Amino acid sequence: MKYNCDTGLIHVLAHEFVLVARRGIRESQTYDDEVIKSAAPGKEELFAEVEADGVRFLVEGTVTPMADGCAKLRFEFESEHVARAKSADEQVRGEAYVLAALYFTGHSEAEKFTFIINREVSLSGATLTEELTVPRADALKFLDRCAAAAARLGRIEIERVTVRLPSMKVAKFPYGKAREGQAEMIRRAYRAISRGTELFCEAPTGTGKTISALYPAIRAMGDGRCEKAFYFTPKATGAAAAADCVRLMCEGGAKIRAVVLTAKEKLCNRGHVCREGRQLCVTNRKNNVIAATLALADRNIPVVMADDITATANEYTVCPHELALTYSELCDVVICDVNYLFDPQVYIRRYFTHGGQYAFLIDEAHNLAERAREMYSAEITLGQIASPALCELLSDGGTLCRAMPCAAEAFSAAVMPLLRDEVIKDKGGVPHGAYHTRELPNDFYTIFPALVAAAEDDLFQAFRSRAEDAKERAAAIRDYAYAIKKFAGAISRFGEGYELFLFLDGDELRAKIFCIDTAGELSARLRLGRASIIFSATMTPLTFYRSVLGGDRSSDMLTVNSPFANEQLYVAIMNNVTTRTSEREKSLGAISGIIAATLSAKRGNYMIFTPSFAYAEALHRRFSTKYPKIRSILQKPGMNPRERDEFLAEFSKNDGKYLAAFCVMGGVFAEGVDLVGDKLIGAIVVGIGMPALSYEREAIAAYYQDRLDSGTEYAYLYPGMNRVLQAAGRVIRTEGDRGVIVLVDDRFNDPLYKKLMPELWHGVEFLPDAGTLKEKVEEFWLEEE
Repeated sequence: MKYNCDTGLIHVLAHEFVLVARRGIRESQTYDDEVIKSAAPGKEELFAEVEADGVRFLVEGTVTPMADGCAKLRFEFESEHVARAKSADEQVRGEAYVLAALYFTGHSEAEKFTFIINREVSLSGATLTEELTVPRADALKFLDRCAAAAARLGRIEIERVTVRLPSMKVAKFPYGKAREGQAEMIRRAYRAISRGTELFCEAPTGTGKTISALYPAIRAMGDGRCEKAFYFTPKATGAAAAADCVRLMCEGGAKIRAVVLTAKEKLCNRGHVCREGRQLCVTNRKNNVIAATLALADRNIPVVMADDITATANEYTVCPHELALTYSELCDVVICDVNYLFDPQVYIRRYFTHGGQYAFLIDEAHNLAERAREMYSAEITLGQIASPALCELLSDGGTLCRAMPCAAEAFSAAVMPLLRDEVIKDKGGVPHGAYHTRELPNDFYTIFPALVAAAEDDLFQAFRSRAEDAKERAAAIRDYAYAIKKFAGAISRFGEGYELFLFLDGDELRAKIFCIDTAGELSARLRLGRASIIFSATMTPLTFYRSVLGGDRSSDMLTVNSPFANEQLYVAIMNNVTTRTSEREKSLGAISGIIAATLSAKRGNYMIFTPSFAYAEALHRRFSTKYPKIRSILQKPGMNPRERDEFLAEFSKNDGKYLAAFCVMGGVFAEGVDLVGDKLIGAIVVGIGMPALSYEREAIAAYYQDRLDSGTEYAYLYPGMNRVLQAAGRVIRTEGDRGVIVLVDDRFNDPLYKKLMPELWHGVEFLPDAGTLKEKVEEFWLEEE
């Protein structure tokens, strides 16, 4: 919906008109907007004005005429899931009635209108055709009902255009005068949004990159350059920072609606019973979502958080996840995780099926390529396809029970000939083998869509069944279908930049579709918005990140200088120690001495970052044995939130003692952790952060070596150095911080690594031994006094 001040009309397409109205006129909420992927436009343009409660709409639509009083519609669905199919059917019929009403408005003589509706299921390939005849009186009545339901949200749209947008147009920068580098980022970000391009920006800690991305987006929105801003961040700390910036702008006079979207798993307090059947959840029996949304809007909270959502959802007995998504439609800024745009499984369909005039602000973008590889890759095993346990549960001979063994046999027949020449047997006679190819076996294109269709069919039957084991069957089929559909989705995307890996380990046969080059997939998602500001504190070199994150030579690039002074930081490199895997055990003693030399110069808290958990544990054991009086803690794999909080709480004790915290590069404590002031005064980074060797990593190297002659850099050096920069970046967080960074590895002396070191490290010293290190660090701390 979009309000036009000149005409006083809210312009809305028939598809959206029905979407908005159905949430208000249904007695029970069954709509799931993940269903409809697209509604193909027709050739004849239709429109009509309709008014309800003083709100005037201009509803527009198109149809493909076949003959007088008859037209064809095509809709595409993702699945045949019973709940989604029912919801999709309601949407299709609703659109047909609205389009018929628009037709009758321009054809006063017509008394009925007939649609030929083709439903195409994208994964299974099925096509269902239905003829629907809509009487004139029923269509016009339905149009009025939709207007009455949509009017409540229409008033919010009018308020957006007449009040909020004008306030954004003149919004003031909340921190007075922007710093030099910050001002340049603001200027370039506004230009990118205005022109509809991308800006790749490296903005070091302390430059205020969050407000430097949000502020120009708000001003651009006020100027009509974009309709909505999405601030994507993979961390809760990033979401909190974005929310704080919005509040500051509101305090300065801007009228902004914003929401922080939280994962459904964290919002739902009903155990996700909807996954067993939507009818089982009490929120499905009441259609209060619009009422709850409007109540939330009436509270005029600048940034709606998870607590606001859950409190209102409980008050109105609605699904908090659905409430959050519905409220987001009223918002100017939506703060959420990057997977809501990029993940093909969980992206927000209501926004990112067709896209819009959105500004995408993507924080912590240095991790996006690796996350994207996980999103767009998929793997499956022969055991998962055959699933003996599920077969036993589905012993009634249903569609899926018959399909699984056939699919497993076909899968094995398709891949074993490729693996046969690569198989060797170990000493125990167990066969092992690996193979990779840039072509998929042709049978994959039939095996998996057929399995998806069979799973959907049985899931439909399980939901309808009244048998005692119906819930168990539905849950098992759903889990099975999820894995199969993910692999089928990867098959549909397979092409340039992908490889297929096949592995045989004993009886286990595994196939992995691996996304090597993320640029194509990310670029396609970025095109769903008008412009993108892609930024991080560590994006060195920018040309590398531009190429793997979907940019091209037309994309703008900006490096903002650090606001911190070189005198705040002392950086030393111990290049007489190697941390290569073969030498790690031998290096433990020397590295323990380096840690001790660094700590001895000043009491305080230090972090020691290592390449792996195993190395961290070995180094921690050696250090704590040799220096038992120094308090030390160790990051462990899979720490839960409480354990992470307890770990970080150790840095706030301020007891004047030593603390050596052994952590892992690339882990939860190496990024997004702000330990300001005396909470952290030093970091020892052991190793160059290089990703471990693997078939997949070697495929990345080969791919970029072939295309850019930069295989080692793209696969190992750049990702590894980013881990180093992130870990080292924990030390200086504010203008009042001082600290030391010690890098341990002889490879840091390589010109390639020297070139990637930030300007803030100007004056870095290469030292020969721990004794010299101790003297240099002591000199640095004496300067403070």
